[in-house]
Amino acid sequence: MPVERLDARMAEAAAATLGDAFFDDPLLQIVAPDEATRRRWGPWFMSLPLQYGLRWGQVWANDDASAVAVWVPPGSGDMGPVRMLRVGMARMPFRLGMSGSRRFLQSLSKTEPFHKSVDGPHWYLVAIGSRSECQGQGLGSQLVEVGTSRADAAGLPCYLETATESNIGFYSKRGFEIVGQTEFLGHTLTGMVRPPDQQSGR
Repeated sequence: MPVERLDARMAEAAAATLGDAFFDDPLLQIVAPDEATRRRWGPWFMSLPLQYGLRWGQVWANDDASAVAVWVPPGSGDMGPVRMLRVGMARMPFRLGMSGSRRFLQSLSKTEPFHKSVDGPHWYLVAIGSRSECQGQGLGSQLVEVGTSRADAAGLPCYLETATESNIGFYSKRGFEIVGQTEFLGHTLTGMVRPPDQQSGR
């Protein structure tokens, strides 16, 4: 099943996919420990990186947006607080409460040194996820390859963060290496970098 750039009209479906995919992810557990809150606000929370990708990055998905990846290529500008406010982060305290917003910002500060360790331009895999019925179809690999193949062609690295142990093995098989790990509220936050495949980039 091919993947292509997401039509903005599918944004709501894509946000629902990411909210579902990240429901049990440690990041959402950190932000919203209560399951009912996570179920209610998860899609909205995941719509923030999605909207960022639609404006300043690239969002790729299958035809019904049941598998989605948000990539930010080099040259897209700084993924800073001003842009995040523009896509809706200002509403976070009203949706998730001050404590949830504070925990989210703390988790960002924990992984920021990992991201800063990447030297120069790179592709950033901000979020990737699929619904359970799409798993095992190779869509995850395709969505990762969207960025890694372009990075290889340009001779650039890729960067991502994960808080899920099983993801480390998945990304390691695709050339990513751990550049840092830290503990936060009982979870291990991991930064990973994939050096460019020089042969693929030729």
